[in-house]
Amino acid sequence: MVTLALWVAACLVLAWVLKRRPVWLVAIAFLLWMALPAVAGYRLNGVGVRSPIGFHPATWLVIVAFVVQMLWNPLPLLRTVSRHPYLGLVVGLFVFGAGITSVLSDTGGARLLADQIVAPLLLALLVVTHADRAGQLLLRNVVLVAAAAQSVLSLVQTALGSIIFFADDFATNTWFNPARFDRWMGTTDSPLILSLLLCAAAALTLGLRSNAARFSLLVLFSASTLVTQSRLGGFVMLAVLVLAVFRTRTSVWTRLLTAGGLVLAVIWLDSSGLAGGLLSRLQNDTGSSQARERAARFFLGEWSDVFLSGHGLTASYQVARDAGLQTSIESSVLMYAIDVGLILAALYFGAQAVILLRYGLRGWLEGVFLSGVILLVLQNGSSALAFANLTGTLTWVVLGLVMAGYSTRRREQAQRSGAPAATSLATSVSS
Repeated sequence: MVTLALWVAACLVLAWVLKRRPVWLVAIAFLLWMALPAVAGYRLNGVGVRSPIGFHPATWLVIVAFVVQMLWNPLPLLRTVSRHPYLGLVVGLFVFGAGITSVLSDTGGARLLADQIVAPLLLALLVVTHADRAGQLLLRNVVLVAAAAQSVLSLVQTALGSIIFFADDFATNTWFNPARFDRWMGTTDSPLILSLLLCAAAALTLGLRSNAARFSLLVLFSASTLVTQSRLGGFVMLAVLVLAVFRTRTSVWTRLLTAGGLVLAVIWLDSSGLAGGLLSRLQNDTGSSQARERAARFFLGEWSDVFLSGHGLTASYQVARDAGLQTSIESSVLMYAIDVGLILAALYFGAQAVILLRYGLRGWLEGVFLSGVILLVLQNGSSALAFANLTGTLTWVVLGLVMAGYSTRRREQAQRSGAPAATSLATSVSS
């Protein structure tokens, strides 16, 4: 507990020093998730993963930063909430319902609630309230740099055949066998989580002005996606590559050069052997497709039991074991439906979809909407949100950028038309 107290004190100092730059705090929290997997969070806060307060160090930073903002300058945050009353109500109901269900069921889901839901929502609120055009670019670039660093690390891991960092911590996962494991993940908590990050970051490259930077990052992200051996991630990455070539905003010559370069890159990746693991999984999925089918059939037979309320966060793992399934339910939305109830799960993921549909196509920063769509799809194609990792943080940072981008465009349009400018980004967004 002494270590935790020291970490909270450090977060308090940092949050106070940067109280006028909350977007920087968002970036630091995201980078903490990048550098420190959830299984190794105790190295900074001294609290084990099974403790009800064993939140990731980044989660503690977000909570402390939000409290400091509410004490020092609460009005902008309150205005943002008041401009989105229905969204706030839906998300608030989900958080309250998930918390109550988990407490009453005694499933030990407090850490999951904090790491995947509460802290990411607070981050999104900070982004929508305080991220101007420069702040949005900063966060976009932070995601790209972090994804590039993870890509390089995963390729080094492939070359060395070693996880390199946090090997003892990763070994606490039942699925990780350092002697036989050949799917690499950088310092994220799973190969599928790294694949999700790379696909979301690939979409963000569409907003880069430099064609060379975009091309280089796409090749790097593609190579790293191959070593994660994620089939869905591979298909999504391929779709982003095709979009990068054929999108209409680039000249014909740029498209031809990009297409030629990508073809050469694909040939090199194939000859390098990096694609071997993914191709093998495409030919033989080791039963994962059948496992997903069994999980879906199980849920269809049990949905009425969890229509109104669930068994508590993380309970879906035990429910799956009791039903004789060899894996988890393999879908975040289905797992949350079992954990907190079908209605609350539908409200939560429906709110994410509404944000994308309402604000996504009317922002100024290209690639953010596509990144949000990719995250919404990929997080529900696996158990990404059902254990502690960076998915919730990444998703809500991107959704925050979607809303902030719309707010920025609305304010700039109002200024150009001579209408009175809003006093802040938050007040410029009408519900």
